[in-house]
Amino acid sequence: MAKIGRNQPCPCGSGNKYKKCCLSKEKSPPSASSPARDDFHSADDTNDSRSPYVLAKNFERSDLFAEMIRSEPRRAGLFWTPSRVAALETDTIVQRLARLGIVTTLEDFEIFAESFTSAWSVSNLWRAKFSEGRLPRHDDDFLGIAACQLWKRYCPNTPSVEMLDDWMQDGYRSMMGGDAARACDLWSAVWDVVRSRLKPTMRTCDQASSVFDGTQCLFNWIQDYCLELTNAAVAAPRYATDGIRLCEHVLGQFVDESPLFLRGFCTDLGLFHFLAGNIEDGQRVLLGVIRDNPDRAVGYARLADLLAYGPRNGDEPIDPQRARRILEEALSRPVKDAAKYDLETRLQEIRNDFA
Repeated sequence: MAKIGRNQPCPCGSGNKYKKCCLSKEKSPPSASSPARDDFHSADDTNDSRSPYVLAKNFERSDLFAEMIRSEPRRAGLFWTPSRVAALETDTIVQRLARLGIVTTLEDFEIFAESFTSAWSVSNLWRAKFSEGRLPRHDDDFLGIAACQLWKRYCPNTPSVEMLDDWMQDGYRSMMGGDAARACDLWSAVWDVVRSRLKPTMRTCDQASSVFDGTQCLFNWIQDYCLELTNAAVAAPRYATDGIRLCEHVLGQFVDESPLFLRGFCTDLGLFHFLAGNIEDGQRVLLGVIRDNPDRAVGYARLADLLAYGPRNGDEPIDPQRARRILEEALSRPVKDAAKYDLETRLQEIRNDFA
């Protein structure tokens, strides 16, 4: 897949050209927030705010569990993990639940899907049938993971929070494998569901955590999604259209987010318009960034780069002389962070390249 050109703005949002920023950096996978424990049951753990399902997935992938499988296979075999439950036939899951005194049907889950967004919350209803301490730990784990698996099979068109997290992590794996398009396709499905559940009162990503709370927080993931759309749009313009839609949705929903967050999405909106071939719209958006942030370099730098070099490597220049004037204007103010965005060097390069 084609990548961002050396002279294009770096999609990380630094404001620097790609060749002077992330070109030489290797991507690293999202951090695992904290070490997995041999007991992922989180009922009594007040120090870890991640969902039990996330804890279960992280535990299953942990070095700790791998070592347990190697050195204590009988002990490891007591643990119910997402992969182990997923390997069971539906009838087997239902029968094991019945042995624990839980009788559930497809119709039950269709009702649950109308009232809940989390499958683990369904298992909390089941737990209420047991006196405190009566249910062994591993059976308790089975309840939660079984609820997640049955929801996936019974209600695939009404994704639970746990299903969304699985799709999101599949997207990260595609991203790490260099397949930006597949990551974006997976994440588009996640965003469609998340957005449909947002309320007007959710004006920050943190306020929207009740809609999605998974391995990655919404604040970080939505920026990763925007970045991957930029990479995908270099090769396929249709992803630029998705990027425009995402930025407009984010800017319209999370109006109380930090100025840096909002400025970043507004700048990306301008870039996506350029990538989609909407040059006039892209200029309008980025001129708006400059107007609203006259003392910040990001709008000047992004617009100048795009006018001088285009959004893709090998593009014909759009208006290099105007790009030069924009940088001269920024330096004449001067903007606060001109050095961070290397405006003087950018200006000199444009002068040299288009003498």
